[in-house]
Amino acid sequence: MRNVKKKDNEQWIELCEYVKKEILEYDDNMKFPQYLALKLQGIKRGEHIANNNHEAKANYDDYTILCTFKLCKRKIVTYLHENEKKIKDEKHKINLIMKMIEPEINDVYLRLQRAEKAKTKAENVEYENQNHDSASYVKKTKETSDRMKKLF
Repeated sequence: MRNVKKKDNEQWIELCEYVKKEILEYDDNMKFPQYLALKLQGIKRGEHIANNNHEAKANYDDYTILCTFKLCKRKIVTYLHENEKKIKDEKHKINLIMKMIEPEINDVYLRLQRAEKAKTKAENVEYENQNHDSASYVKKTKETSDRMKKLF
């Protein structure tokens, strides 16, 4: 139980670091926005923002969200750079990012599920009934005669 929680915490930290450095392009001297943490927690539950008073509409893990960010990185960063003057503040920027992530997360989730099924299927395949009897090599050419050896 403790290892699972530790792994979940590591994935959460990896997700937060990726969004902070790769998407928002913040450096180590800048604080991770609390609003972003609430939005990420909310997207895990299929909500607009984290709210424990409502029942969760979905249950995404941090890895799925991270993969979604990695998949959408180019689109997000390009949009943010092109529309830098239109973006009012950090909160507005975070809302735009989440708006681009939300439509993609179900597709990424399904891809990861298919990949996991394929991996499980490949691991469970039995190879006991397959034989690898190969044909033995039989030389079909004859030894070269003495007269031919003189030519070479």
